[in-house]
Amino acid sequence: MIVRGKQNLPKKGPYILAPNHIDDIDPFPLAGTVNKPITFLMAQDQAPIKWYKYWAPWSYGALLIDRKKIQPSTIKAVHKQIQKKEIICIFPEGTAIGRGLKKAKNGASFFAARHEIPIVPVAISGTERAFSKIKRFQRPSIALSFGEPIFAKKEDMKKLNELTGKTMEAIRVMLPKQYR
Repeated sequence: MIVRGKQNLPKKGPYILAPNHIDDIDPFPLAGTVNKPITFLMAQDQAPIKWYKYWAPWSYGALLIDRKKIQPSTIKAVHKQIQKKEIICIFPEGTAIGRGLKKAKNGASFFAARHEIPIVPVAISGTERAFSKIKRFQRPSIALSFGEPIFAKKEDMKKLNELTGKTMEAIRVMLPKQYR
């Protein structure tokens, strides 16, 4: 696995990891590289996912959310994790379907601005082929790039789209061209 920019990870939490999302196994290399507990926000309304694709987020901790109707209890649970100085992983695209970048949602920006904590953009590539390569006893070629933290302030609550756009642009420039 190729890892770039790990020095951009803050030494302590709380902070938000905001990676692109191309496959259900994206949490595996992320959790292994960060090597600290991460609370993953995970959609509960997905189609059934095989147990081995749930292992990393469940072992580190996952908060299930209904993407169509966010519950106040979910927001409180994320706030609680942030107050405990935890690392939160929110995939801004909200879905792992397809290789190219998708329209992002403002969840990562919302929590970062509300708590004035940094967002670390993360570019993931190669995970969509990982299981097929492993089945053939080949090493998958996965790359993770951590961008410079984007520091959010309370006043960013009024411009979440702009903060989300800045995060997605940081991810886009780190990705290989075929993933943009």
